[in-house]
Formats: sequence, C-alpha cells, structure tokens
Amino acid sequence: MSKEAVGHINNFDVIPDKTDESHWNLVGDIYFHDVDIDSALRGFSYSVNIDITGDLENKEVAVYVPFPHYNSSDLLEEIVELSDGISAGAWKKKNASPDYISLAISLALFVAAPAYTNIWNTKISPVLSKLKDRLGNSHSTDFVQVAKGHLEEIYGIYFIPERGREEGCFILEKIIAGIELVNRHVANDEIAREKGLHIVKLKYSLRSQEFELIVVEYLDGSIINHKN
Repeated sequence: MSKEAVGHINNFDVIPDKTDESHWNLVGDIYFHDVDIDSALRGFSYSVNIDITGDLENKEVAVYVPFPHYNSSDLLEEIVELSDGISAGAWKKKNASPDYISLAISLALFVAAPAYTNIWNTKISPVLSKLKDRLGNSHSTDFVQVAKGHLEEIYGIYFIPERGREEGCFILEKIIAGIELVNRHVANDEIAREKGLHIVKLKYSLRSQEFELIVVEYLDGSIINHKN
C-alpha cells in the first residue's frame, strides 16, 4: 500500500465467469503508465494484444504472434511487408511460455464476396501462409473476422481450425460460409438484439467439413453454448 500507483481502473463490473457458473469475474478497463505490463499487473493473469510494427494507423489485418516469436523483429517485418494495411505484434500472456497459436484479425467489415475475395487473396491468405511457413507445422493460427451487430456494436467472428489441418480449414469459401452462418443466426437472435454481441465462435468440424457454431458471447458477459 505504500507504493505509488502505476495507473487506474475504470468501468468496474461483475459478470458471470464464462467457464464456471459458480464463479464471477471483476472486470474493468485498466490504464497504467511508466511501467511494463508484467510489473503493472503483477498478481493478475492477463491476455493482451500489443501492436509493434506495420501500418498501425490504417490496419486492415492485425497479426499477433505468441512468445517467443514476438521477439523476432525479422518475422514481424516479413509479415507487414506482405501488403499495405497489415500490422504485427505480440499476443502476450502472463508467465510467458512457448505457445503455438497466433491470432490473425481482419478489421475490415465483411462486405460483398468480390471485395472480400480481394482482401482475402492479398492480405489474409498471405498472412496465414507466412505464419505456417515461418513457424512450422506445430504452429497454428486462429482467425477473427469483425462484423457489426444489431446495436451497431463491432463483434468478432472467431474461427478455430482443426489443429494441424489449417490449410484445409482456412479456405475462402468455407470462411464465407461461416460468416453467412453467423449472419443467419444473429438475424434471429433476440438476445443479441437486446444485449449486443461480443464474440461468436465457430469450430471446424471434420465430420461436416465446415465451420460450426459453438459459442455466442454477449456484451453483458453472458454466454450460450451451441455445441453438438
């Protein structure tokens, strides 16, 4: 208590734990200064995306690699040099240990298929290929496409591939089919209309050979599982 404050927390809220109905989470927006994230959040677990290089002002695709890969400036530069509108950085977690999952986010709202095809072919697909080529077969990537909900909120459509078979999952036609699946679900989701969406998760099914809806998370912290 005698130490100086390194920041502050706004917008406190208490929400149900998404993985354990018997527990609750205290959440808030955290701001800190003049100290690195590990020192500022000592005692807390966290997962945060940090932009490091690339087109940070006009980014259309953001790529976040895990420890220890975010310490490789060569890798990050290779990613951002693929095309304009790409940024690269760290997917940083407390108690860093080697991880094998990166995160690629398309920040351009989904539009008609021809325009999305161009973004996919010139930015998203090259990023996914670069990560696979540079980080090897033991490495995987999750993909997020942002979308707009009933309340004009921006939420993420989160694609989880079959690990080790990413190339067969991240095919443009299957991604578009997944987005259209989410659009149909959201159009008839009264909870989404009332509360707004945070993220909709899809997971690739080897059985159906397509992405299937597994989880919908709302802005108030509530969650509905749609697992088969």
